[in-house]
Amino acid sequence: MYSGADRLLHRIALGSPALLEATFDIERATHRGKIAAVPIRRPVFIAGLARAGTSILTRLLHQGGGFAAPSYRDLPFPLAPNSWARLGGKRHVEASERGHGDGLTHDLDSPEAIEEVFWRALEGKRYLRRDGLAPAAPDPETLAAFRDYVRLVLLRHGGARYLSKNNNNILRLEALATSFPDALLIHPFRDPLQQALSLLSQHRRAARLAGEDPFRRRFMTWLGHHEFGADHRPFLFDGAPGRDEDPTGVGYWLKLWDSVHRALLSAPARVRERQFFVDYDALCASPRRYAPRLAVLVEAPIASAALRAAEPRHAEADPALLARVAETHAALRACFRARFD
Repeated sequence: MYSGADRLLHRIALGSPALLEATFDIERATHRGKIAAVPIRRPVFIAGLARAGTSILTRLLHQGGGFAAPSYRDLPFPLAPNSWARLGGKRHVEASERGHGDGLTHDLDSPEAIEEVFWRALEGKRYLRRDGLAPAAPDPETLAAFRDYVRLVLLRHGGARYLSKNNNNILRLEALATSFPDALLIHPFRDPLQQALSLLSQHRRAARLAGEDPFRRRFMTWLGHHEFGADHRPFLFDGAPGRDEDPTGVGYWLKLWDSVHRALLSAPARVRERQFFVDYDALCASPRRYAPRLAVLVEAPIASAALRAAEPRHAEADPALLARVAETHAALRACFRARFD
């Protein structure tokens, strides 16, 4: 997708948090009068652990209309989406399969997880660690700036509601719930062993691709994508795998799965009021039953035909760990049934 010149521009624009923040300050000042009149109504934040259907759910909501979401067309100046649209945001790129190798295609206008660039630029020192991503409460000034960022995206893409796909938002859920009291926090999940095996497969694939193309690794780091691959950094919730544990084994990903979902289940009350756990397996198995209920929840149409379940895979794992994740999975499913049955 990127030529040599494109790569150089991305390296310059995305590689410096100071430059990113400067572009945001200019964009914010330029459009201050316009964004002051942009309302933020019932934004949707899709966040969880990767490989749980977050991309498909985001696209289904986006296709229904009415939502604005960051996209690759906003790069390499994602914090100045309106200014960049005037300067260089009109190029065309044919849709192609994304690097995950899972059959999903994307183009410059597909809704994508670009939002994390904002948090990395303004809050990176608070949560980005060499050994992982630590939960951290953003500075109040940053939260105010983020509300302006959301308005800039709404202004740029013309939607009435903001749609976010950003797994790293699980690090700052309480701040989001406070800043956007009518937000919907959607957490998709899958069978723990199947999701762990998918994460393991993607980790191996992403690490191989990064070895073949070093720009890919830097690009993922600039976007704040550390879910798997050469620059993988786990979420540092209680029970997370340690630095000495092997990410090439399924046990590592099961442990990560459990720590993340236990943290989500134990969120503060103001977060729980906005949380909706979505059983992606159930959604794919019974789309006619659950897709309409999800559509009512988010107040947006959902075309369920695109929902598809992956073929189950099998692997050996520590029985005690499997029992623990099964307990967590049962709690997640109970939350889902309470909302959707």
